[in-house]
Amino acid sequence: MNLAQRLKNLWSNLRSYKKSSEHLAKQHILNLTTHRRFPSWKQWQRLPQVLSSLEKKILQGAFLVSAVSLITLGSWFLISHREELPAVGGEYTEGLIGSPQFVNPLYASASDVDSDLTHLVYSGLFRWDQKNGLVPDLAESYSVSEDQKTYTLRLRSNAKWHNGDPVRSSDVLFTIQSIQNSAYHSPLAVSFRGVTISEVDELTVQFVLDEPFAPFLSSLTVGILPSSLWAEISPKNVPLASLNLSPIGSGPYKFEKYTLEKKGGIKSYTLVRNSDYFGEPAKIEHLTFKFYNDAQSAVAALQNQNVEGVSFVPSYLMEEISKNKSINLLHPSMPQAVTLFFNEENQPLLKNENIKKALALAINKEEIVAEVLENNGTVIDSPILPGELGYNPEVAKIEQDTVAALALIDKTDYLETSPDGYRAKKIKITENGETVDALEELTLKIITINQPSFIRTAELIATQAKVVGIKIQIESTEPTLLYEEVIKPRAYQILLTATQYGLDPDPYPFWHSSQIKDPGLNLSLYSNRTADELLEKARSTSNTEERVAAYKEFQDLIAEDLPAIFLYQPTYTYAISNKIKNVDLSIIKSPTDRFQNISDWYIKTKQVFR
Repeated sequence: MNLAQRLKNLWSNLRSYKKSSEHLAKQHILNLTTHRRFPSWKQWQRLPQVLSSLEKKILQGAFLVSAVSLITLGSWFLISHREELPAVGGEYTEGLIGSPQFVNPLYASASDVDSDLTHLVYSGLFRWDQKNGLVPDLAESYSVSEDQKTYTLRLRSNAKWHNGDPVRSSDVLFTIQSIQNSAYHSPLAVSFRGVTISEVDELTVQFVLDEPFAPFLSSLTVGILPSSLWAEISPKNVPLASLNLSPIGSGPYKFEKYTLEKKGGIKSYTLVRNSDYFGEPAKIEHLTFKFYNDAQSAVAALQNQNVEGVSFVPSYLMEEISKNKSINLLHPSMPQAVTLFFNEENQPLLKNENIKKALALAINKEEIVAEVLENNGTVIDSPILPGELGYNPEVAKIEQDTVAALALIDKTDYLETSPDGYRAKKIKITENGETVDALEELTLKIITINQPSFIRTAELIATQAKVVGIKIQIESTEPTLLYEEVIKPRAYQILLTATQYGLDPDPYPFWHSSQIKDPGLNLSLYSNRTADELLEKARSTSNTEERVAAYKEFQDLIAEDLPAIFLYQPTYTYAISNKIKNVDLSIIKSPTDRFQNISDWYIKTKQVFR
């Protein structure tokens, strides 16, 4: 065999070997053997040896697309299944106007500050909720007898005091009997007059009333005291007890500490959440309250970030706070009526129906609401407020009509005009021993509280009354002196003040003739036998339709007799940091009710996946 033939055979053998090797590699890679269905790791390692550059690029692109798809799909899954929920933690600091003295249900109703703190520390048998009205709290269930005189209540078995002791019927018995005991001097005593309470068993109590009283359950929102801690303290020493400032209750928050100023006054007061609360435990860990002498000081502290909220903001300070983007201003409605009450005993002119009605016709209520409240209020025309049981939107209304007012004054003795532009009548006076003619101006005096909104309201009324010739003199008194120096002795001709209704809209305390003398609150000294009968009927029946009918007829009588001029219902203005979430306030019955859903408030959050 020549050399050429030998080289040709060698080349042919080499090509056969190469094809055989490639074929063998592919077999390994593609797992064409019958022994394995899926490539081994070694086979995958040899994959690059058999792929062309184009195939390698295609495979790399496929891997990249797959990776991006997996990341996108994973991210979508995490986002769509992630949920942000309220978590326990955080602290909220609020400024209150006043200072705590009795964080004690027996006395707290006399002070907004004490009421606020007591509401958080103590639980009542019932509580008020803006969505459901009056609902059981410490009470688990209740029943009312057919004659509407006997109320039987079953307590929750899991309710505990902050010291760990269980809440029992004996605690309810002690609290109500202490309120009834005159030695304790509780302002709530009138609410339980004619009520007998007994302990059926350790979780059941029974109230028996002398007469049916429809609003009775609303009285049972008062906080319950732990008898084991208070029973051994004599009534005369109760106001001095340290438990008044270091209370132990069963509410959603527990007392933690208070700090004192150099002069001895309480500077701050801190509560901590009660994790063993029988209801839904609160989420905000700490509530701290700081105390100020007036609203202006509290608002200044809010602007300086010394507090994060203010319990009440008067209308004249709202504009200043509204500029603060970190603060929410809430305006829930509250059953409060600002009214001019006539005292005919102290001013005979008010017995003249023409003069009373002329004053009513002179007043522009819409202007007062716009200027004094910046429209954060509602004009009212009756003692029962819009939205309350028995409110009559068709009750007779007196709109401003200066022409009609002047016509009524023309029917009186005040037919002259004084140099100052007021209506006047001719009288005889003695000067230097001689009798001379003089003019006596048609003058009425309004007494009100020394607060900007009330003073401004009185000033506007005086300006409006002057148009029809009535002269209004304005006198003010400090809020702390109003009751003792003005209301209690009925020392006023016309009183401009606000009346606060309770959980039940029962107007009996303000208009029944039995309430004319102190401690009653019939500020107009109104006496009408028919009105008395209607009020008695309304509070003695549980039939809603009968109550509504009685209240509507009562409102018609008030409109006819005109013992007062109803001006407006202000909204309550509450300032709170926007870091506090889930604050739901549309209606409150008292300032304390701003905390009605405090267990739902939160600051901190946590991420969960579902």
